[in-house]
Amino acid sequence: MNKKFYDLPQEKQDAIINAALHVFAKYDYKKASTDEIVSLAGISKGLLFHYFENKKGLYLFLYQYATDYLVREMRKQHDFSETDYFRIVVNAQMSKLAVLSKHPDIMLFLVQAYYEESPVVKNELDKSFGMIVTDSSQRFLERADTSKLKEDVSPEKVLNIILWMSEGFMRTRTPEQLADLPKLNEEFLDHIELLRRQVYKPEFLEEKKG
Repeated sequence: MNKKFYDLPQEKQDAIINAALHVFAKYDYKKASTDEIVSLAGISKGLLFHYFENKKGLYLFLYQYATDYLVREMRKQHDFSETDYFRIVVNAQMSKLAVLSKHPDIMLFLVQAYYEESPVVKNELDKSFGMIVTDSSQRFLERADTSKLKEDVSPEKVLNIILWMSEGFMRTRTPEQLADLPKLNEEFLDHIELLRRQVYKPEFLEEKKG
């Protein structure tokens, strides 16, 4: 990417980013049209590729932009004073919902990126997703109070179950279901609560889940 992109007026930067988000949120990498992006942004294709070189460069820039934005805005919403193992999970989920509800194109783009199979970008996406999961998992385990878990329950294994459940939950939903964030979130948190009741010591089961 050409860093001179950041020399553009903010309004022009936003127009390009929002147009690209909108198109890549609707289509997978192969079907997304740069012609449609430049039409929406009100620029020439030559100018677009002057800043991003090619479609892949634009896509990967957009992915980094979207993930950075999500993490930054979630941190503003998140309660970092919470230490209860499952309340941290719920808090993070609610923070994500609050951010993505305001920016549906970012939400839909990240969902598309999660399922993206194009060999042009898949390796970079898989590597990035893996780094994000590893970093967030480490931070979570360092902060979470595990004393409420049953003695024979591994905090790391419970977290693995949550991550696997999250992935399976997403992959078994239709695009229409994924677009209904409040309902999707409620259903996911019901599954989280079911898991909590299986792994917490009996004396902590009557505590509120959120």
